[in-house]
Order: sequence, then C-alpha cells, then structure tokens
Amino acid sequence: MKTTSAGRKCIGFTAAMGTAMVFAGLSSASAAGPVAVAPAETSEVVVVAPESAPVRFTLGVGAGYLSGESKEFVYWPEYNNHKASELTWEIDNLYMVGVTGDLQVGSWLSFSFDGWFKATDGEGTMDDYDWQVPGYEWTDWSHHEDTDVTDGSIIDVSANFSFFQNYNVVLTGIVGYKRDNFGWESRGGYYTYSSGGFRNYSGSFADGELGISYEQTMDTFYGGLGFSAEFTHRFRLAGRVIYSPFVQGEATDYHHLRNLVTYDDFEDGDLIAFDITGTFGLTEKLGLEIGFSYQSYDTMQGDSEWHFNDQGVVTYLDNGAGMDQTSTMLTASLQYSF
Repeated sequence: MKTTSAGRKCIGFTAAMGTAMVFAGLSSASAAGPVAVAPAETSEVVVVAPESAPVRFTLGVGAGYLSGESKEFVYWPEYNNHKASELTWEIDNLYMVGVTGDLQVGSWLSFSFDGWFKATDGEGTMDDYDWQVPGYEWTDWSHHEDTDVTDGSIIDVSANFSFFQNYNVVLTGIVGYKRDNFGWESRGGYYTYSSGGFRNYSGSFADGELGISYEQTMDTFYGGLGFSAEFTHRFRLAGRVIYSPFVQGEATDYHHLRNLVTYDDFEDGDLIAFDITGTFGLTEKLGLEIGFSYQSYDTMQGDSEWHFNDQGVVTYLDNGAGMDQTSTMLTASLQYSF
C-alpha cells in the first residue's frame, strides 16, 4: 500500500513525539532518583544502584571519671606456685580528659579512635600482704592511705564492619588495638609484721615518706561485636563487647626504702570489655554523648627481674610475677559531625 506525503509526515511526527516522551520520562525519573526500568519485551527488571553514602567524620572531646583496682603478685613456683606477696592498688577516683574520632566510609565501614588521659593525679589506696610460710595465713601487712594515681591513659583504635542493617539497627564486627597504662605512688602508712613471732610487730612509716611506686601497661589486638540503634531522629544508642586472649603486659615496682626494683613481663593474657553510649542530638551536627565502659584484664603470670641496687645483684624469677587490672569509667563528651 502506498504512503502519501501527508501520511509520511504524520508518521514522522508521531515517532518524534514518542521519542521525546520517552526521553522526557527518563530525564524526569533520573532527576527523581534511582528507578527500576522494565524493558517492554522482557520480564527482567534492571535496577539502577544508588550512589554510595558520603564520607563523614565525627570529632568528640569529653571528660571522664574512672575507678578501679590493679593487683601485683609475687609467686614461688618451686613451692607449688605459692603466692608469696599480693599488693592491691586501688583507683578511688581519677578524672580523665578524652578525644574521640569516627570516620564513616560509605554505609558499611568506619574507623574509630578513643584516647583518654588523666587530667590530674588521682586518689587511691594500697594494701600489701605477704605469706612467708606456704600453706599458712598472711604474715605481714601494710596499709597506705596516702596513695596517688600518677599515670592513667587508655588508647583504643578500631575498624568496624557492618554485616547487618535493618531499618535503624546496625550490627558490626570489630577488630582493633588497645593500650592501657596506670601508675601509683604510696607514702606513709602503717604495718603489722611477723618478726620472731606471728604478727607481733606493728608500727608506722613517716608521713609523706615514699615507700613503693608501681606502674603497669597492657596492650593487645582484639575482636568483638557492636550495635547501634536510632530510636528517634535525636537519640542514638550504641554498644560493643570485645575480647582478646593475646594481651601483652609489663610492670615495674620500686621499693624505695630497700632500693629494690623489679621488672615483670607477661604474655597471652585475657581481656574482656564492654561499653555503651547514648547520644542526644542537640542540633543537626552537634550531639551530647553519655557513656559507660568496663574492662577486665585477667590475672597474668610471667617472668621477673629483681635488681638489688645496694648490693649490685640481679635475680631472675621464671613465672615469679603476676598482675591484673579492672576498671570502670563514666564519660560525657560533645560530638560534632563534619
């Protein structure tokens, strides 16, 4: 059948209008966001993927209140691992200042940093028990109220991988590195010793006289699980649990009145810790975060060097030392997102 000139013009105009409508529809859909386009001759759906979430950085500054307890031990392995001495170093109160940072890369990966450092010397106490005879009750004890917490720092860096997201809840896997350091100085105090008898000799040290200094450091790589949940536009709850069986540690003890210094080394200790935070949005970018954290380094046993400086003698004790540490901290910080 022949097509007239007018017919060809009509067909050409109709095709042009159809093409324009198609491109107009695609342009409108593209401006509106990701769309699913179904080709006319198939049932397959082609999904246009959304762009990845932008990089976001959150910086925080805050203050904390830490309390806890550390112990150091002396063992006699040749006597069925007899515990010959135990010193308990308390942290009654230690005020901390902190800097935190969180770098969110896309929707599934973030990097975090937490650094907390003592603001001033803290207050503590120390008790020192000795067992001179294996299998019997303690024979010597001293108590030191005048004890300062002279060192305190907690450093934690981690990478967080989201493996589940549902509405406002996110679950993450965590790998990280943690390093903690605490130190004390004890002065004065009073004692009960066994000298030619059993707990028969009591007295006191001069007020302000430096008796013992102690410092311990723990560091480890760790793994864990975390979560976050946004309940409203203005409130977010987050937490995590971490664990490590690879803790490395070291400790130094100065017995000033005896001019004795001991150096202890530890490995393959256990750490378990958890923390929880609640963040309240003050503005679109500024938030107030309240947090609580708990950590426990289980008792580690390791080697020790005893340096008797007055005599110039050094004694080595295999598995002759031990230490542990437990602490909790309350924090409040301002968080700003860029």
